[in-house]
Amino acid sequence: MEPLDSSRLTETFGLLTHPHRRAVLYYLTRESDVVDVATLATTIADWEGDRTETSRAGDIEAIKTTLHHTHLPKLEAAGIVSTDSNRNTVELEETEGPDLFLDYTAPIDGCGGIVADD
Repeated sequence: MEPLDSSRLTETFGLLTHPHRRAVLYYLTRESDVVDVATLATTIADWEGDRTETSRAGDIEAIKTTLHHTHLPKLEAAGIVSTDSNRNTVELEETEGPDLFLDYTAPIDGCGGIVADD
C-alpha cells in the first residue's frame, strides 16, 4: 500500500467523520464483503442502543434512508464500496486509507455489536 498523500488523507478523514459510515466499514471489513442494506441498518440501530420496538423500526427506516441517500454514495464515490440497487446490497471494494484507522476507531465507537470477536 502506498502512503496517503495530504489530499487522500483529507478525503479519508471526511469519510470517517460520520459513525454510520464507520459502521458500514466495520461491518464489511469484519463480517462480510457483501451485505443487504436492511441488515446494515438493523445492525447500526442495534449498535446505537436499546429503543422501544416502535422507535427502533423508525430508526431502522431512517438509517436505511440516510445510508441510501448520503453515506453509501459517499463511500461509493471514493471507491470504497459498490452498491447494487436492484439487489439492495453493498459490497466492499477497497479500504486503502480508512483501513489505517478502523482498528483504532472501532474500540472508541464501542462497535462490539458490529465487529465479530476474533
